[in-house]
Amino acid sequence: MSEPPTNENTSVPPTGPFNVRRSPTWAVVAATVICLGLVGLLVLDQVTVTSKVLTSPGTTRDIAPMLVLDKAMTYSADGEIRMVTVQSNLEPSLLELLGGWLDDSIEISDRHEVLGDRTIEQNRTLGQEQMARSLDVAVRVALERLGYEVISEAGALVIQILPDTPASAALDSGDVIIEADDQAVRNARDLGEIVRSRLPGDLFSFSVLQLDGTIRYETVVLSEKNGNAFLGVSIGTYVEMGDLPFEINFLIERVGGPSAGLGLTLALLETMLPGELVPGLRVVATGTVDPLGNVGPVGGMEQKSHAVMRSGADLFVVPSSQAEQAQSVLGEMVDVVAVDTVDDALQILRSLGGDLSGIGSASQ
Repeated sequence: MSEPPTNENTSVPPTGPFNVRRSPTWAVVAATVICLGLVGLLVLDQVTVTSKVLTSPGTTRDIAPMLVLDKAMTYSADGEIRMVTVQSNLEPSLLELLGGWLDDSIEISDRHEVLGDRTIEQNRTLGQEQMARSLDVAVRVALERLGYEVISEAGALVIQILPDTPASAALDSGDVIIEADDQAVRNARDLGEIVRSRLPGDLFSFSVLQLDGTIRYETVVLSEKNGNAFLGVSIGTYVEMGDLPFEINFLIERVGGPSAGLGLTLALLETMLPGELVPGLRVVATGTVDPLGNVGPVGGMEQKSHAVMRSGADLFVVPSSQAEQAQSVLGEMVDVVAVDTVDDALQILRSLGGDLSGIGSASQ
């Protein structure tokens, strides 16, 4: 009896119920983790931290294209003088704060250290006012070096009064001494020389220009310090700003603060000088500038240095007091130059091949 033919390639389906259990695949696990992570990041990004402020590197910008003045008074240039900014995040999310902790180019500060008692809007307004003032001073400092008389020394400004001194009974901070013992006082140096020419115990009379514009007259008895006559004040030079001979504007938005003063001064000189002030160079400059051309420190130097590093700059001109800080960030990547005055900066640019023809003798 023969057996029925069989097909070895034919499978017989199982009969009866079966319950097959499968383990989740790695793809499913990974997708779940990623989804949960994204949800977590979204949550962190929605949580605002109102007690902290993040300051991060901003950008550098060529200043010349933002200066607006009569084209007949300007010259084109191959080099660039640039300003540098930082970005301030006054309402960071928790995610941004975590990122700041991981990034050494970002500074995390307590909100009160940055804003004080100001609101965000008040802080923005203050920054805009500081920028406007910085431009006003920078323009005049530049024009003075081009021979225009737009700044005049007008007295000795009282900055600080030492207690229990002759000045403490007769002067207030903000007073301006314009005459002393019948001699005109045009600046801090004049007043210092007059006091040093007197003896301890001498009567000392002076005229004071007050904040409201009125003048009062005072007489004190000079005291003694180290054998010399002593008044007891810290003073600076008070200046008056004259009218500009022509209009100069600066077109920039969303930037505040006074730190662009040095860059603005140098850029205006570069624009108005017939020769090349920074021949073929990309120069970034930061620092406040006062009417006498002194350069002062700025905020966010570390973050500004990181921005300069990324900009391809050849030279970074900074206030002397902050040169070491900038150098610690930039190393040998960008040359850092320290200056105390605008004229210091001009001399350095001259040493690099800059043409200062047309600048007054004060910078020669």
